[in-house]
Amino acid sequence: MSNLKYALDKLRTDFYLDGVSGRYGSGKPVPPPSYVLWDCTRRCNLNCVHCGASKETYSAELTTAQIKGIVDEIAALKIAMFAVTGGEPLLREDLLDVLAHARQRGMKTGIATNGFLLDRPMAKRIAEARVHSVQVSLDGTEPTHNEIRQNRRSYTAAMQAIELLGEIRIPVLAVATTVTGRNLPELDSLRELLLRLGIKLWKLTAVMPIGRAQSAEMSLDRERLVSLFEFVRKNNGRGIHIHLGENLTYLGKWERKLRSGPVICPAGFTACCIGVDGNVRGCPEQPDTADNREGSLLERSFTDIWQHGFGRYRGREMLSADPNCSTCEWKSDCFGGCWVMRSGNRHCIRSALA
Repeated sequence: MSNLKYALDKLRTDFYLDGVSGRYGSGKPVPPPSYVLWDCTRRCNLNCVHCGASKETYSAELTTAQIKGIVDEIAALKIAMFAVTGGEPLLREDLLDVLAHARQRGMKTGIATNGFLLDRPMAKRIAEARVHSVQVSLDGTEPTHNEIRQNRRSYTAAMQAIELLGEIRIPVLAVATTVTGRNLPELDSLRELLLRLGIKLWKLTAVMPIGRAQSAEMSLDRERLVSLFEFVRKNNGRGIHIHLGENLTYLGKWERKLRSGPVICPAGFTACCIGVDGNVRGCPEQPDTADNREGSLLERSFTDIWQHGFGRYRGREMLSADPNCSTCEWKSDCFGGCWVMRSGNRHCIRSALA
């Protein structure tokens, strides 16, 4: 049954992706994204060793009025989810005002946070803003998490945040772990902890080769990848749903062992990112550089950028530009892998597992 479900999901996914690419190529309107991420600030109260958001600084952020105007526009497109990331989003004093505004406009909202600023008053404000989902980062047992976050109080703060969010009954409470060579051996211990906390959704993402996370110690080689896959295969569904991030796309022989349906890079097809200063790009993990920007919301409408940008994603540029991808038997499943992983030459799972 699982193979049949995967096959049906694959057909539906391919039909949608081909439809978007075809409409874009012929100049016809494409469907709006399912969700929009707002990279709301690069300010942060921690200094994590694996941080990818350390790559840019900004002289100015979108003002409250500017982002609310953008929210109004995307809400009119019937976009389902508006979520925020950073930096540390809770450092923006207007964050929950903006999220309440988005909720009033009919969108579900979400926050990805390190939890350090999430005390009881903040939890109350999150509840009052009717935030739909909160994702708290937890990267290992207490010593490891504090070492990675470079703050000896960060683990206690994250645990408190998880407990407070449970008390206010946030509709979707997730824990996110960036998997590196440092914390991979602790996944079993971390799973036991999350089960005790009652967490139902755990997002595991392989570290990306950006920002500070470019050392060999951080990266996942073949042995580490196989260890991660074995862990997911053994534990997914056993009291907790484990979601393996989309920066690891098609997994070859591991794919249907670990996933019930295909996972694709959503950039330009079902999602995009609004940057700190209003520049739109495919993904919040991408460096905010000129070659990744699709247009500025201070100069053009969101609709105009969505309809006329994102050509390299919709045209599957990777498959023609990379000779290894163009001849690969996995190309119709992988589509060239994650653009961000490609920046460190870690995009090819087939090569990584060879």
